[in-house]
Formats: sequence, structure tokens, C-alpha cells
Amino acid sequence: MKKIAKKIKMFIALLLISVITFGSMQSVEAVSQTIQLGSTENVPGYIAGIQFTTKTTTSGDYVYCLNNNMLTAQNVTATLVGELDAGFAYIMENGYPNKSFTGEKLKDYYITQTAVWWYLDDTTGSSNLSVAFKTNGTDNYNLRPYIKTLVANAKAAREKGYATTSLKVSTTDTTMSLSSDAKYYVSQPIEVTSSNISTYQVSVEGASGVVVTDEAGNSKTTFTASEKFIVKLPISKLSGVSANLKITVKATGTVNKAYEYKPTDATMQNVMPSVLTPTKQEVSANLTLEISSSKVSIIKVDKSTQQPLAGAKLVLKDSAGNVLSRWTSTINARVIRNLSNGTYTIEEEEAPKGYKRNTEKVTFTITDEKKEVTAYFFNEPRTSVITITKIDSSTGNILPGAVLVVKNASGEEIARFTTTEDPYVLVDLEDGTYTVEEKSAPTGYKKSDEIITFTIDENNLSHQINFANYPEIYVPNTKAASTIGITLLGIILIASTIGFIYKNAHRTK
Repeated sequence: MKKIAKKIKMFIALLLISVITFGSMQSVEAVSQTIQLGSTENVPGYIAGIQFTTKTTTSGDYVYCLNNNMLTAQNVTATLVGELDAGFAYIMENGYPNKSFTGEKLKDYYITQTAVWWYLDDTTGSSNLSVAFKTNGTDNYNLRPYIKTLVANAKAAREKGYATTSLKVSTTDTTMSLSSDAKYYVSQPIEVTSSNISTYQVSVEGASGVVVTDEAGNSKTTFTASEKFIVKLPISKLSGVSANLKITVKATGTVNKAYEYKPTDATMQNVMPSVLTPTKQEVSANLTLEISSSKVSIIKVDKSTQQPLAGAKLVLKDSAGNVLSRWTSTINARVIRNLSNGTYTIEEEEAPKGYKRNTEKVTFTITDEKKEVTAYFFNEPRTSVITITKIDSSTGNILPGAVLVVKNASGEEIARFTTTEDPYVLVDLEDGTYTVEEKSAPTGYKKSDEIITFTIDENNLSHQINFANYPEIYVPNTKAASTIGITLLGIILIASTIGFIYKNAHRTK
């Protein structure tokens, strides 16, 4: 059943490769309900002797009569009758005063007016001009070819009708793909096919942060009719695993239309101003782009507090063991998108400070049914324990009264204490190398000059340090004693000598 559903989905996707939505809205600029006709000017009979007068409005715009069998419309008010066909508009756009055939006003006006009557004869069966005018009547200035060409082109314009403003939008694939730098979802170039427009505008609904560019990568929203455009969405702006972006293309085309007016004097012929009325046609087309992505949120967490952990070095691998991403965790989830269906593992290469490295692998699987995954990777806090004991080197007994100092690798004191009958315990030291040295010895013991070094890392969290002192022993000063003895012996000898001399002196008397 799943295979069938998948095939149906693929078929629908193929159908959506080129999506066209067309809509239009017509806006006609205000058409004058009345015009005021002014005086006339005689025009010579250039062809077959047919002559007439020019017609203008009081504002100076030329007008053209629509029935040569009636009186010339002049110095009256004319009221709007309605819209004329595209052939009339063609003659006005390509006749006098918009275009010049001979460079002479009266001849150019003559060509344009007789083209209107001839066109009416050919399309309505009227008889405004004689056969001689249209065939072999005198034409000393060779104006007939201009008239015939103008009429022929007007009849072709009538067959086509007024220009229709149209717009359609398409692309080869409506699914947006990941850019090479993995920063954007990018559409295929989107093509706009149009008629009767010069520029179009692009807008996008369905997500924030969308960027529209031309094929060269220039950001803009207004394009010329021949340009293609590209839609880009930063991956950071996709909140879920999928999105539909509605692309709307809008444009405005202008069609110039001819209108007929009827004089208030019923004996006068209806007229058509040479100034055409612009009609704006607003068109739009829609295209839906699709984004389908997987989203994996990886969060490093303290197992005891459930709080996010920063500082862990993690790696994501696919089922073949290929490394797809390496990063250092922060307090925010690491979001990885666009993983294809399959099984993946997360491994820890280095734990955050103060935590044991988690050697287990976290595994998750992406499927069509499960595109969004949140994976938690835990760490247990680790505790370093350093026990320092002061002992007598000869007896091994604990010695109180020594002042010891513990320093880190930078030489900074992190502990200073006097030993007691109990060992001194340090916990939660950061990774690094430390030293223990003695500042003063216990009473009756020599001060030790030894410096004991230990290291804290992932594999060395516990140390038992025994710091020994040697007792002081009293030894007499033999050099001083010998000096005193010699001195005493000398005194005795001197005294004996004096006594001997004194005794012998008394005997001689």
C-alpha cells in the first residue's frame, strides 16, 4: 500500500512540474462622456476629386468622421456611444497625427480620414467612398497606396482583436533543493511567459526571510518580461520539516482603445477622436514551491539536572561510518537538516569539562513517516578527589601542624591549609597539573623542600598524596667542647708552674 501511495505521489509531482494559474482584472481609465467639437479646415480633393474638411475638438485634438454621407460634425457637443473595434484603434495609432506619411499635415490627414471610411466600407458594407476612389481615380500625389496599406493592416488588427495582457509562470521542478553551501533551499529558475507587458513583480507567501533573485544572484522583486527569477529560503527560516511557498507574479498591461461619439445635431456624422483611451489590464499568476526536509535536533544534557551542556565535541555518522558533521555543543540544540532516509549515530569525542565522556552511541532513523527527530545525548558529572596526608617519615604517623600549599600549572594558589589528624581532601579540580609544597613544618620536624606534582584528567581523577617530614635530633658541638678543654688544661699548667716556682723560691732562703 505504501509503494502505491509513493507512486501516486511521484505522479502528482510530475504533473506539478509546470504550474500555471492565470487571472486578470481590467481597469479602464475614465473615458470622456462628451467631447466638444470645434471649427473645420478644408482639405483638397487629392484622390478622384473627393474633398472634405478636417475635424478637431475645441482643445485642438483631431477627430475623424465615421459617415461620409452625412454632414461634417463641427461646433457641437458629441456624446459617448461606445467602444470601437481594434481596426479603428490601429488606424488612429498608425495614422495622423501619431504618424506622418508625406510630411504634410493636410495630405496625412486626408490619408487617415479616407482610410477610416474605406475600412468602414470593407467591414460594414457602407458606401463612404466611390469605386473610382478605390481603383483608378486621379491620384496625382500617389496617396492611395498609403490608404490601402493602412486599411489592410487595420482589417488584420480587427481579426486579432485588441491586445490581451496575459501571464503564466512555470518551472521544471517545484521542489526546492539545498544549495551547495547548505545555507538555502533554492528553486529551479522560474520562467514567466507573457504578452503585452514590459515588467512584472514577484511576491512570496508561506515563510519569512525569502529572497528573490535574478539568475545572476541579484536580489530584486521587479523583473523585465524576458527575465527568469529564483526563490531562495534560508534553512534557518524553516521551522518544521516542510513548507509550501506561494509565488505570485503580477503585471499590468495597457491597451489603447478607440471610442465613438455622437453629435447632438442628428444630421451630423459620428466621430472618433485620434487620441485613444488607455485601458489597463492587471494580470497575475501563481506557482507553489515545495520544501520537504528532515530535521534532527541534537541536545547535550547533564544526566542529573537535565540542563543543556556546552563544550562537548560530537560527531554525526551515517550507517557506513562516514562523518557527516562535527561540532561543539552549546546550550542550544544542534539542528541538522536534509538527511536522507537511513540510520545515523551520534558519538562523543570529548566531554564537557567536569563530565565523564559518554562512550555510548545514540542512534536514530529517518523515514518517510518520521522526518523530525530530537536526540538527547547525556553526560554524567565526574568528581576528582585528592587526599593529602602529612606523615612522619620514620613512623608513618599523621603529623598535624604543617602548612601546605596547592598550586595550579600557572603557579596560582588554589588551597593553603594546616594539617590535622585527618587527611585534607580537595574535590572537583579542573583538568590540569598541580603541585603540593610545604611552607612550614610541624614542631620538631625539618621543613621539607620537596614539591609533589599530580595531574587531573579523564583517566586520573583520584590521587593519594603522602607528604613526609623528618624529625629534628640534638647532637653536641664537639668542636666547642675541645676548645674549652684545651683552655682549662692550659690554665692548670700555668697554675702548676707558678706554684712550683714559688715553692722553690722559699727553700733557698
